[in-house]
Amino acid sequence: MYKAIIVDDEDLVRQGLKKHFDWSAHDIEIVADHSDGQKAFQFVKDNHIDLVLTDVLMPYMDGITLAKNLRELYPDIKIIFISGHDDVIYLKKALKVEAVDYILKSIDLDELDETVSRVVNIMNSEKQSKKNLADMENLLNQSFPLLQERFFITMIRDDFENPVIMKERIAFLNIPLNDEMYYCVLVVQIQRVYSTFHVLSERERQLLSLRIQNECTEVGKQYSDTICFENKQGEYVMILSLSEDEYEETLLEVSENLNKRLKGGMELPVSIGISGRFKGLENIKTSYENASNAISKRYLLDDALAISVDKYEMDESLKEYKENAEKSLQECLSSGNTEQVSKVLEELFTVIRENFQHDEEQNLMIFLLLLPTRIVTDIKINKKSDYSNQRRILDRFLCCGDFEEQCILIQKLYFEVAALMSSMSKTYSHTIINQVRKTIEERFKEQISISTLAKDVYLTPTYLCVLFKQVTGTTINDYLTLTRLEKAKKLLSDPYIKLYDVCYEVGYLSPSYFSRLFKKYTGISPSEYRNIAIASSEQ
Repeated sequence: MYKAIIVDDEDLVRQGLKKHFDWSAHDIEIVADHSDGQKAFQFVKDNHIDLVLTDVLMPYMDGITLAKNLRELYPDIKIIFISGHDDVIYLKKALKVEAVDYILKSIDLDELDETVSRVVNIMNSEKQSKKNLADMENLLNQSFPLLQERFFITMIRDDFENPVIMKERIAFLNIPLNDEMYYCVLVVQIQRVYSTFHVLSERERQLLSLRIQNECTEVGKQYSDTICFENKQGEYVMILSLSEDEYEETLLEVSENLNKRLKGGMELPVSIGISGRFKGLENIKTSYENASNAISKRYLLDDALAISVDKYEMDESLKEYKENAEKSLQECLSSGNTEQVSKVLEELFTVIRENFQHDEEQNLMIFLLLLPTRIVTDIKINKKSDYSNQRRILDRFLCCGDFEEQCILIQKLYFEVAALMSSMSKTYSHTIINQVRKTIEERFKEQISISTLAKDVYLTPTYLCVLFKQVTGTTINDYLTLTRLEKAKKLLSDPYIKLYDVCYEVGYLSPSYFSRLFKKYTGISPSEYRNIAIASSEQ
C-alpha cells in the first residue's frame, strides 16, 4: 500500500479526512497526521511516505514551504494542497512546487475521490516505469558477458570505428583494454574441428566449447590480464597484456601450457598462432589476422609442434595466391582428376619458381605438400595412404636435394590421393553432400549461404552447387527452401503459434516473402494450410 500523511492545523479537518474517506479503496494507508509543516517534515525524514495532503496556511512551517523542502529531498513524493483560500497567489505558488492537485475547503468527497484516483494512477504508472527500468537494468547486467563477446568479435572482424565511440563502449562494458598497455593476440585453433564437434549434441558442443574457453582463460591469467572469447567453432582468441620487456618467454610458456592442457588434459590437438606485441586498440584486428596467418604459414604442422609465431607480414599477393591455389587443388583432387591435378601443379610450380624468394618458396611448397591431409582426414579414408603419417611425408620432403625433387615428390603424392579419390568418388561425393544436408538441417534458421556451406567442406561454391545437383537432383537453394517449408508446416499445425513467428522460426525475415514462397511451393497460403491442418486434426 502507499503511505500517506495529512497535515492541517485544524484537528476537525484531519480527523474528518481520516474517518470519512475510504483510503484503503485506493490502496492508501494514512500512517500519521500533523498540525504543522515542521512536524510533518521531520516525520517524512524519518519514514517513507508516498503522498502528502497538506493545508497551505499553518503555524511554524506553511504548506508551500513544506512542499518546497519535500521536493528538494524527495522529488517522487506526491503533494495535494487542501486550503480554504482560492486566492490566485496561492494557486501559483502551489504550481511552482509541482503539487499534483489543489482542493478547496470545504472538501467535496467526490472531488477528493477523483483527485486521489488520479494521483494513484500517476504513482502506479511511475512505479511500473521504475520496475521496467529495473528489469531492463537487470537484463542488461545478465547480458554483459554476451555483449562483451559480441564486442570482442567485432574488434577482430570489423574495421576500427570512431576512437571516441570505441572507448565509450569499452568503458560501458567494463573491458580492461586501453591505448597505453602493450598487448599480444593468441589464436587457438582446434585441429580436426568437424570430427571433434559435429559428433556431439548441441549441449555437449556448448559445454566442450565453454570448457576450452575456461582452460585458455585460466592459463592466460597465470601470467597476465587475459581476455578470451570464442570467435567461431573451434577457434578461440586470447588478448594478453604484456610488460614492456622480456615478454617473449612468457608467451612461449603460455602457449606450451595451453598445448599441454588441451592436448594432454583434454586430448584436443591444437594449433596456436602468436602475433607480435602491439600498442593501440586500432591494431587488435591486424594482430588477430597476423596470429591466424602464423598458423596457416608455419613450416611444420606436426601435432607436437603446434605453436607458430608471426615473424613477418605475409605479402598480400602471396596470401591471395595460396587461397586460389588451395581452391583449385581441392577441387581437382576431390574429383580424382589426375590430368587436371598435373596441369594445376605445373602452373603452380612455375609461378613459385619464378616469383618468390627462397623462404616464401619453401613456405608455399610445404603448404602444397600438406594440403591433401585435410581431405584424407575429413573423409576418413581407410585405405593405406602416405598421408596417414604426416611426419614421414615431411621427412621425405626434407630429404629432397633441390626444388625439382620436391616438385616430383608432391606430384607423386597428389596423384596417389587423386587416384584414391577417383576409386571412391561416389562414396566421397555422398559424404560431402550428407555433411551439407546435415548442416542445413541443423542451421536452417540462420542466414546461411552457399559460400558458407562450401567453406565447411573445403570446396568452391560453384563446384559444390554442381556436385549437390548431381547427387540429389535439386539445387542447394531449393533444398534449403523445402527444408524450411517442411519445418513451417509442422509449426503451422499449432494454432497457438502466430504466422509471423512461424516465418522467423524457419529463417525468413519478411512475413510477406515467406507467404509468397509458401504459396509458390504448396499452392496455398500459410493461413489456408493452417486451417486445413487444424480441421484434419479435429476429425
